[in-house]
Amino acid sequence: MSDTATRIKEWTDEPRLLQVLDYRYGFQLRDAHPVGGVLKLSTEQGVYALKRARDREEKRWQLVEELAKHIQAAGEVQIPIPQKTRQGQRTFAGFKRSYVLLPWIEGEHRPWDQRGWMRVAEHLARFHLASKGFVPSTTLRGLNHAGEWKKIWSRMQQQVEMFKLAADLGEEYAAVDRLWIRQCAFAEGMLETALRYLDKTGGDELVAETRRTGEACHLNIHGKNVLWQGENPCFIDWNCVVLDVRTRDLARYLLHAFARTGGMEAVTASLRAYQEYSPLKEEEYGLIYAQLLFPHRLMRSLHDIYQERKVPAYLAKGHLSASIDQEETKLQLLRQFPTTIKQEFGVTIPEVDWLKNSREEGMVTG
Repeated sequence: MSDTATRIKEWTDEPRLLQVLDYRYGFQLRDAHPVGGVLKLSTEQGVYALKRARDREEKRWQLVEELAKHIQAAGEVQIPIPQKTRQGQRTFAGFKRSYVLLPWIEGEHRPWDQRGWMRVAEHLARFHLASKGFVPSTTLRGLNHAGEWKKIWSRMQQQVEMFKLAADLGEEYAAVDRLWIRQCAFAEGMLETALRYLDKTGGDELVAETRRTGEACHLNIHGKNVLWQGENPCFIDWNCVVLDVRTRDLARYLLHAFARTGGMEAVTASLRAYQEYSPLKEEEYGLIYAQLLFPHRLMRSLHDIYQERKVPAYLAKGHLSASIDQEETKLQLLRQFPTTIKQEFGVTIPEVDWLKNSREEGMVTG
């Protein structure tokens, strides 16, 4: 076995990945080494990133391909298009896992200062604007979430009951089960609050009306998924992309800005920079707030633990605990957001009574 093949086996636990790559793509490998969470492959045909794919991700990468081709016409945003196999697939199975092969994008990771947060927000606005008018294949309808928020969130409410039942049905309570049972009232309260707020601000009818400002969301913008090419950011890792309105993407980005910096400065700077390219309508601030209220991280953690069984038992409590901590830290952002956007942008949105009262009673932490 060659040195390269030996190293690839050590990195991927795939004993015959070179043969699989030759069969799927018909190229010979010159060199390979890990960079971040991917393998950088140098071949006779070019340089690629080999990325692990999740189960049932073929349609997601089809969406990436179609969206990339639509956005290329605008010339604003670079989206790597997956390399199809000889069999016409965008993902392929190894002996242990599935993969997607993407063109290599040069760039570097770097810490973000205030200017960095603003530059990324500007690039996000360009992406959303470039996605206007995108019409995907009919086979991708399941990835269209615009106008479906209430249905999706209500389904997650039902899942909470299933997760409670899963914890109760165990032969004995594991540590993660005890933690979940103690925290389930918090999860139920946040879900109910988000749903009520969505209704108050116009519901899915308003979500559908705002689609003309963009059709797609990246949903995973953070430091590891942004490469810098000089002063220009470039987004990578598109496997969370969905069809939805920009306020969902913005909410995720603002939450990340708050979590990383611990304050509102990066949040307001990002919102201001975004609107230099694509101004928000007043009602969209309410949709951002509804998304912030929804406990996405907690629900994802519960899904991975109790439904997908992705988290090993000995790690489950820590995994869930970290998600709960993140949701509780987010409460500070939720308390400050309505006041901040009124002061900074002159926009008034409904407040949540129990969050407003806790702020007035001096319960803000940090």
